[in-house]
Amino acid sequence: MPHCPLQEKRCGGCTRLSVPYESQLKHKQKRLEELFDRVMPIRGMENPFRYRNKIISAVSHDREGLLTGQYVYGTHYVLRQDDCLLENADAVQIVNAARTILNEHHVLSWDERKHTGTLRFIQVRFAARTGQALVTLVTAGPELPDGMMIARELRAKMPSVRGVVQNINSRPGSAVLGFEERLLDGSPVIEDEMCGLRVFLSSRAFYQVNTLMAERLYQKAIELADLRGSETVVDAYCGIGLIGMLAAPKAKQVIGIEQNPSAVRLAKRIADANDIKNIRFERGDAASVLAQSRINADTVLLDPPREGLSTGMLAALRQARPSKIIYISCNPQTQHRDIVELIKSGYSASPVWPYDLFPQTEHVETVCLLTHK
Repeated sequence: MPHCPLQEKRCGGCTRLSVPYESQLKHKQKRLEELFDRVMPIRGMENPFRYRNKIISAVSHDREGLLTGQYVYGTHYVLRQDDCLLENADAVQIVNAARTILNEHHVLSWDERKHTGTLRFIQVRFAARTGQALVTLVTAGPELPDGMMIARELRAKMPSVRGVVQNINSRPGSAVLGFEERLLDGSPVIEDEMCGLRVFLSSRAFYQVNTLMAERLYQKAIELADLRGSETVVDAYCGIGLIGMLAAPKAKQVIGIEQNPSAVRLAKRIADANDIKNIRFERGDAASVLAQSRINADTVLLDPPREGLSTGMLAALRQARPSKIIYISCNPQTQHRDIVELIKSGYSASPVWPYDLFPQTEHVETVCLLTHK
């Protein structure tokens, strides 16, 4: 069994590390079977370590200067961390290099109680297939002394870093990223590959942290959709549009709906780069767009946030009444709640297909097909 010295200190990163992986899978399978009527065998990883392609390191300070790491479970106390068994090894080195350079420039961490200091988080997004990295320095205010110099030194030391951006997050609470960003050096976008698609990623774009297992999950979703080439497909909560783009070659047309304007811009760029002509994107709340537009959807792809579907989205689905709904979820409890409501609206549910995108943790992703009777 691998050992992490932070586990005894109640690191909140991997709560199941001390449990053999096969036992973790059995535990997740049992929990799902207690929730759903029919559950297929969970798909796990051959190597359930070093899978995270995004690192978010909280920043604090001690006598030695800046320290980076994870919070103690249930607190905002930061444990000093130089490595993590779940995180991409190259990305870990980038975090450590950034911390060293920031210390050399005497950058102070943000103290949320005293409201002093600057730096809140260091985020590294690492493209598993291309080796490109994007670093985001999250600050509590617009000031970052020597910011451009720090970025240039980091890129010189770590050539895989294609860009460094500063994200400004002055909001209280645990949200990592704010809404304002500025480019310090290089490019604000990196390139990756998923399911054969060229993918462009920014600091704030949603992208599954486990590239390999996300590919398997998305492929199952498209398989369950069983598209025949004549369908109008709606990809609600589409983010940068990857699931809809995977459906596009098998559908007549695909319409992606996304509220985040930067995600919509990236989605259009990705579609152009992959020469996908039969997809378009509408910016707005997914429930409102689906309810108010004249889209005659045959199939709806859903991958909502952890809160699941809003009452507005459930109402919009009842009104649109697509023949098929493909529901991907990172929260089986809210997915079960929503499936119960959709069954009341005339849908029947397939078995749930679980995929372990988050080994060494309690979390799991699931996908289900709902067919209108």
